Amino acid sequence: MDDAVASTIDTNAARMISDGIPYADLEYLKRDIGSLDHWCARWVALSATYEGLAGQALERGATLTAGEHLWRAALSCHFGQGILMEISAEEKHATDLRKQQLFQRAAPLFHPPAQRIAFAFEDGVLPGFLRIPLVARPAPCMVIFGGLDTTKEDAFELTTYFIARGIAVLTFDGPGQGEVFHRLRMRLDYEQAVSAAIDYACTRPEINENAIGVLGRSTGGHWACKAAATDRRVRVAIAWGLIYHLKNFGSLSPYIQKRFLRAASLSSMDEARTFFGGYDLKGYTDRIRCPLLVVQGGRDPIAPANSIELLKAAVRGPLEIMAYPESGHCAHDRAHLAKPAMADFAATHLRPGPPTGVPTS
Repeated sequence: MDDAVASTIDTNAARMISDGIPYADLEYLKRDIGSLDHWCARWVALSATYEGLAGQALERGATLTAGEHLWRAALSCHFGQGILMEISAEEKHATDLRKQQLFQRAAPLFHPPAQRIAFAFEDGVLPGFLRIPLVARPAPCMVIFGGLDTTKEDAFELTTYFIARGIAVLTFDGPGQGEVFHRLRMRLDYEQAVSAAIDYACTRPEINENAIGVLGRSTGGHWACKAAATDRRVRVAIAWGLIYHLKNFGSLSPYIQKRFLRAASLSSMDEARTFFGGYDLKGYTDRIRCPLLVVQGGRDPIAPANSIELLKAAVRGPLEIMAYPESGHCAHDRAHLAKPAMADFAATHLRPGPPTGVPTS
């Protein structure tokens, strides 16, 4: 067993398991991956195993099982290309493309299915998936988005909690993420992409346009707060990991710094300090009026230690904090507690009625 491989898996295990990778697969990969040079290729090989199982399931008419196998095949590709900085751009792109193709094959097999969508954003479109629960319609809807390397595909396991509570879910890739990574870099006004997703949701007759919420993970938690501050249609907001600002960028680990530089297509630390100097919720949080839930790990290696205190001092609307003092970023090791709680929070507040977001003036 290669120590670097085992350490990389152990460091990311809570997140991987939370998103849907079985523990047994991680133990297998510790033995199977000979060195970090083989990281991506061996994850792709695991995805091929799941793809084969999906084909067998389809042959016997087990479509739901086939969809689940294809989803895990896609998820394997996701972690194969998204964790390490050392893999080549070509390998990353090819593996991410395979992930997208596998998930698109899985999407119509889910129950309820995930509909492939695209919505207008500036001079192009952003890709996403929409799942509508089998309940009376129009249904409330949560718009879900990720951070540096979280995408619409690895959010699937999370969406099931909202679907079970009668809430539709729209997931998408925004600037710097997933399918969009190669044509739009990460941007600080990502909330504009969130509003474009809400625009689209409001055109769907299956969705109650007066019952829309947002949930962002990691850097997406920051953007969920900005969306709640700037879009009056947001009825509830959830920050799954809150990074209030990045004034601490220079003190982050080199590995984390590189991931931020990659997402924003920056080439130097000087560029990064200038760019991420504008990543700050100051001036936004005091405009949030809708109910806001924050899930936070006390040992988060990215978020400034006073992120929650800064939020509490500024937010004027209802605020709930789920803090796990011994957990890391996004408290992934407590996801079995946090995910149902986030879905319950949304279900409680997404009730028919007029918008309760920010004032128009």
